[in-house]
Parts: sequence; C-alpha cells; structure tokens
Amino acid sequence: MGLGVAVGTMAAPALARRMTPTTAFTGGLAVSALGGLLLVGVAGAHAVPLVMTGIAVLALGTGPLFALGTGLVVGSVPPERAGSAASMSETGNYIGGSLGFVLLGVVAAVVYRSRMDATSDSLAGAVAASRRLPAGQGAELLHTAREAFTASLHVTGAIAAVIFAGLAVLIPTMRPATPTTLAALPDHEASRS
Repeated sequence: MGLGVAVGTMAAPALARRMTPTTAFTGGLAVSALGGLLLVGVAGAHAVPLVMTGIAVLALGTGPLFALGTGLVVGSVPPERAGSAASMSETGNYIGGSLGFVLLGVVAAVVYRSRMDATSDSLAGAVAASRRLPAGQGAELLHTAREAFTASLHVTGAIAAVIFAGLAVLIPTMRPATPTTLAALPDHEASRS
C-alpha cells in the first residue's frame, strides 16, 4: 500500500502537466475503484498476489489525490496563509483516511464474525485455535476462517470500489469556487474559502 501511494504521489506532477486537476482526480479515483474490484475477485490458492495487486492499485490511485489536492488547497490562499492551508489539508487527509480505514475495518470484522458464528474474532485467532484442536476440527476451522476472511475482503473491496467510482463520477460535476461566487458569500464565509 505504501509503495502504491508513493508511486501515485510521485506521478502527480507529471499528471498535473498533462491534464487538468479534475481529470487527474477522476482518473485516480477510477484507478482506486479498479483496485477495489480486484479485491472482489480474490479467491482460491493464488489469492495473495491478487490481494497485493488490488491494494497496490487502489493505493496508486489515491496518490494524485493527496498530492494534487494539497497543491490546490495551498495555491488557493494568499502566501501568508499557505502554512495554515497546508496543515488543514493534511489534517483532512489523515482524518479522512483514518475514518475510511476504521469504517471498512468495522465492516470487514462484522462480515468475518457473522460467518464464523462466534467461533473466532480474527483469522489469526482461528489459526491459533486450530493448532489446539484435533486435526480434522482444526482443518475445518481454518477452512471456515479463510472463507469468512475472503468474504469480508470481497465486501470491503466492493464498498471501496463503489465509493471511489461514485466520487469519480461526482468530481467532474463539481465546480470550483470562483471570485464571483465568493463575492456573493457573506464576508466571514468568503474569508474561509
């Protein structure tokens, strides 16, 4: 994931030179949606490479969002307010990313636990418990735990894909604030924009 974000962030300046920010954001969101869809397709013995690829592609698409988004925020304020704007942008990035991980993590845990019928809270717990059981019961527990984990991965991948795809459709329809629209706002609201 870190490698995907790093590559996406480093690619952002090249994207910014070749396309509008809206197109770069939309493209990044579409790439992230593709990464989520790859997670939906995970199954079988060769699942690990597909999981790694799906996560890397999802993260790759978010790189331009962070880099170009911060640049747009900082560039939209007077130079003396650039530090405050950058800190607000970073805070928003961290809060949004953390909240997304938490919500998807909760969904994954709920799906996993519902499929395990309270026999295990996590895949690691199921692996540890299977070692204390007779061979047949341990193998059955591991099979059930792997199926539950895969189901939770499918659900979270689908949710992520829908969110990213929805944002990719929404971004081109939004218009940035212009000096004319800002002038129509009350003074205290215009100064925040």
